[in-house]
Amino acid sequence: MPEIIKTEAIVLSKMDFGDSSKIATFFTKDLGKISAIIKGARTSKSRIGKIVDVLNHIQIVLYTKSTREIQLLSQADLISNYTKIKSDLKKLKYASAVLELLYSLTPAGEVNERLFKGVVKIFSMMESGKEQPGILLLKFILFLLKEIGFELQIFECSFCEKELNKPQKINFNFERGIMCEDCSKDQLVSVTISQELFNLFLCLRNKNIQSIFEEKQIENALFFIEKYLKFHIQEFKGINSIHLF
Repeated sequence: MPEIIKTEAIVLSKMDFGDSSKIATFFTKDLGKISAIIKGARTSKSRIGKIVDVLNHIQIVLYTKSTREIQLLSQADLISNYTKIKSDLKKLKYASAVLELLYSLTPAGEVNERLFKGVVKIFSMMESGKEQPGILLLKFILFLLKEIGFELQIFECSFCEKELNKPQKINFNFERGIMCEDCSKDQLVSVTISQELFNLFLCLRNKNIQSIFEEKQIENALFFIEKYLKFHIQEFKGINSIHLF
């Protein structure tokens, strides 16, 4: 029998279906990532069709059935549509990257309430504008990597376990991790991390970041993480949003 479930959701994507409907993919608080059909969503009178917009934080009611992949959405109410993010290209760029990563890296139906709350918090912080949106994206990615089992360890040599505190030269092997200068002499080096990039990651570890970083520094950190993800997750093709804007 179908089960009626009410939950909070972030709209990850939506697409046209048939003559008048849409299919949307949500990251939800109680069901994880899930897709649902919204009947009549493309008609001009559809209230639900307007509420279910990409990036929106909404409350939804679903008719779910374990035997089908796409569920049926019957109700949607707006919690936040993040107007300041949507009206700012830079914020939108980084918020879109969050959606993209959730869509590509979270398995369907795997509930992670902690991750859901983290997404809502990051979007609320982007909306407020108190921190650089690129820094907020990097914070989110490091949190996401930990949640999905690919935590990025960058402050302790993976070979000798020596703590790296602003070293002169840092090498990174995508399979083994970070290496101090001595340990990297006899190991394959995938990439050398600049002092500037290391300092950025050091700041990200702290909750209150006072420094203002250049966009190029943020981009370099994102490209490094992108390479790291591509190495560890074969089906991952990159973060398209950071290259399109």
